[in-house]
Amino acid sequence: MELEQISGIGRARKKSFEENGIFSCEDLISYFPYKYYDFSKTSPYADDGKVKLIKATVYDNAKIVKIRANFSFVTCKMGDENGHEFNAIWYNQPYIKQTLYIGQEIYLYGKNSPTKKNTFIVTLSKSQEKLEKLGLLPVYHSLSGIGQKVLHDSINQVIENQEISTVIPNKLLYKYNLLSLKDAYKNIHNPESQEDVEQSTDRIELENMIPLIAINEYHRSIYKSVKAQKYENWLNALNEFEKLISFKLTPDQKTVIREIQTDMCSKFSMNRLLQGDVGSGKTMVAMFGAYLAAKNGYQAAIIAPTEILAKQHYATAKKLFGEAFDVALYTGSTKGSDKHNTLTNIRFGKSKIIIGTHSLISDGVVFDNLSYAVVDEQHRFGVEQRAKLKNKGISPDILVMSATPIPRSLSLVLYGDLDISVINSRPKPQNTQTNIVATQKQSDMWNYVKNKTANGSKVYVVCPKIDEENDDDDKQRFSAKKMFEFLCKVFDKNEVGLIHGKLKKDEQNLIIENFKQGIIKVLVSTTIVEVGVDIPDADIIVIASPESFGLATLHQLRGRVGRQGQESFCFCLADGLNEKSYERIAFFKSHSNGFEIAEFDQKTRGSGSLLGTNQHGKDNGLFSKLSTQTYGQAKEILEHIKLDSTLFSKVLERGETLYNAKLLNKIVLN
Repeated sequence: MELEQISGIGRARKKSFEENGIFSCEDLISYFPYKYYDFSKTSPYADDGKVKLIKATVYDNAKIVKIRANFSFVTCKMGDENGHEFNAIWYNQPYIKQTLYIGQEIYLYGKNSPTKKNTFIVTLSKSQEKLEKLGLLPVYHSLSGIGQKVLHDSINQVIENQEISTVIPNKLLYKYNLLSLKDAYKNIHNPESQEDVEQSTDRIELENMIPLIAINEYHRSIYKSVKAQKYENWLNALNEFEKLISFKLTPDQKTVIREIQTDMCSKFSMNRLLQGDVGSGKTMVAMFGAYLAAKNGYQAAIIAPTEILAKQHYATAKKLFGEAFDVALYTGSTKGSDKHNTLTNIRFGKSKIIIGTHSLISDGVVFDNLSYAVVDEQHRFGVEQRAKLKNKGISPDILVMSATPIPRSLSLVLYGDLDISVINSRPKPQNTQTNIVATQKQSDMWNYVKNKTANGSKVYVVCPKIDEENDDDDKQRFSAKKMFEFLCKVFDKNEVGLIHGKLKKDEQNLIIENFKQGIIKVLVSTTIVEVGVDIPDADIIVIASPESFGLATLHQLRGRVGRQGQESFCFCLADGLNEKSYERIAFFKSHSNGFEIAEFDQKTRGSGSLLGTNQHGKDNGLFSKLSTQTYGQAKEILEHIKLDSTLFSKVLERGETLYNAKLLNKIVLN
């Protein structure tokens, strides 16, 4: 079945599908709901901040209230099933007024307003005659020109009319008491209960996990190539390296260095993932490998995800090795004669340690004898880029690093083609106090922060967005630009800076440098500072609307302060957290170990979130709550499948398809 064969899908809607990565019927049924509205049980009105479904009766004619240009709301007096009167409000949906009439029975989904008494903010409403049934109502990310009903009906047409094949033979489906794949897709898009969603999600995760484990095993075998380079005198190199860094390596760092040394001195090329919590000292471990390679006459490359981080790594390498080796920096901003000279020095082997961004894997960069390469922040660097990097040398040793802690069960699937090392400890103990601050208490917080900056503190203020995308004034002050305007009135405006991804690289670098020098004392930003911005003496971070971020991101952001072990503070400026959000932020407040936070996030994310977190196109949030038990079952089923060479070939083919579709590259653990 093709997309154009779906009833109601013409040329325009097909184009909208394709613009969102939906090119086939398989892609379409994998476009999962990002959440569900629970229409299974109604509740009376209550000022309790909880999301609920109210069966209400319209008591009066609706009115439109205009606040300003492009911002209005519809308000209507309602009564719940107990006769309690309240006002219902729909923001920026003026057409709602025409759909309401006195005496009408209607289902309202939402929660009470945190600022307006006896007022219900409506997220979704359905008249009784239009609500087909009470139950879980799937909600999809919007596609241009395609409404929720058309999208849902199209998905159901495919599920009903197309064969949905599985890599698991019938005898194993029976042996392990598994749902058919068709039923799993049907239940996710048309669930009777939350249990349906969870069971079906597990089934689809298993379906995709089996070929990914198989292809990981295949990649591990082909990556394990015999290499030409040999490293000698590694013990002397380690002794020299420890003298250069002027501080003692932690036991964990030494353990990982031994693992890297063993790999580098073996006859096979290294393919290793190094996981380490924020501030655990991964960079120094990676620098040892670069030093060992350069000492033996080879080239080493360290690739960072941002130019800011690349320049920091370059400064570190230059300080450590600048007297012994030529250290080069190459990024997208390297221009003119600097670019020509840098590329020439790399090509002819003068530069031994090369630091840069992803520009280092572009076709114009040719290495003389690259033997060791480091990829910082592996989750921002895809499988294809890693393969391209490998082709830059002759079977180079590759170390990929991640500061985003990943539960072991998850890393086994995501990075099963890599050996895994972990640094658990930090060179300097973390001394950061985390607090949740209600918005009505923020004046006290800003006064405290102002006193601290007068005594030399440097402060990050992180907001979820650059501009506010809608006009709901409850959140408007938490956009970066609004926050910047506000803080320019609280502090000396010359001491407040603003940085975000839309600024030019030169502007970003200047702002970071001014913050580092203390000219800027309060830096308002988006999550551009999440990875790698290293201002050792920064000691305060304020995170606005923390519920807008995943726990991994919150942990990364908190890691920007207290990097020298000094007393530091993380303030979560929250506004009307619901029960689930408060539970997450409270756990973050009371835990500092990134792996514990990752495990909690994985266990509590829930199926609705699982199927929709950061979803775009075919990225369906796979593996968000993968358990060791599920992984074990997938491995066990795969061993049975391997007994049939024809079936196993199809599993490998499916695994390649998943890699080529970049599903792994799109997974965001937040």
